[in-house]
Amino acid sequence: ALLQSADQAAIKHGGELPPSIAEQLPQRLVDFCQEMNRQLGDEAPMTPGLREEFGRRIQRRILPYVLLCQTAERFYAKPRGYAGDYLTIEWMYRNETAGQGPVGRIVDAAILDAQPCRAVRTRRGVLAHAIRETLERQESEKVQVASFACGPAEEVFDVLDEMDDPSRLEVSLVDIDWEALGHVSGRLEKERRGKSVKLHHANLVYLAAGKETLPLEGLDLVYSIGLIDYFEDRFVVALLNYAHRILAHGGRVVLGNFHPRNAGKAFMDHVLDWKLIHRTEESMNEIFAASRFGEPCTRIEYEAERVNLFAEGVKR
Repeated sequence: ALLQSADQAAIKHGGELPPSIAEQLPQRLVDFCQEMNRQLGDEAPMTPGLREEFGRRIQRRILPYVLLCQTAERFYAKPRGYAGDYLTIEWMYRNETAGQGPVGRIVDAAILDAQPCRAVRTRRGVLAHAIRETLERQESEKVQVASFACGPAEEVFDVLDEMDDPSRLEVSLVDIDWEALGHVSGRLEKERRGKSVKLHHANLVYLAAGKETLPLEGLDLVYSIGLIDYFEDRFVVALLNYAHRILAHGGRVVLGNFHPRNAGKAFMDHVLDWKLIHRTEESMNEIFAASRFGEPCTRIEYEAERVNLFAEGVKR
């Protein structure tokens, strides 16, 4: 009702929203997302069928307004086949509001400031820290790192920008999306960093299944930020097995995954049709133990919002 009132008020006031509406809309949207999670979340006392039915009803009412937002429209449209593609992630990193009309811009700002988007921005730092940590452990030696489903790979540029000797770091970026690799390639060329970074167009499902190969071996760190949330446990185990095979002795793998405490999960599931597999610490420990790593995670970290966990395994 507030969204509808805001839209009507903007029409009446020549495209401007009265301050009384503009000020309360972002917080009301946050409150609504949290209420959705309480009523329709995985822990809600409602059957899955009813959750889906109420989710569809909410989507029909709210989606027309949400699609006025630049970011949320791309979440929903999935032009690259999935919601969290390289450009969507880049927009979340930039945190620049855009949308149609005042309602679109305000709702876009609210969504960009919602917990899941804040988590995406802060998780970038966790992986940059993992790369720095690997460099520090190996002192003057060269360090080999691979990123699976690299997207815009901003964390790599963050590290390269602060290095006195970037040649110490050799990064292999793997992605199935040619546009993502093209985006990174353009930046590498502009910043003249081609010697430090290699791009690989490959299907990680095929790599994990042994149907495709890449010239990767003896790596010190393998990581993935936003990949395994889209896949069932069996694939994650296979991916870990592949990572184990290409890591050096003592090398580490770090996999990021959304945690069930994500307060925006129901909104993502039902309004944006962005369904991810949220995993607990226990789930990640079981997956690692079932893989060639053969034991629970050696460490689990979180970004500042504690919505994304990062599970680490060491090749013994």
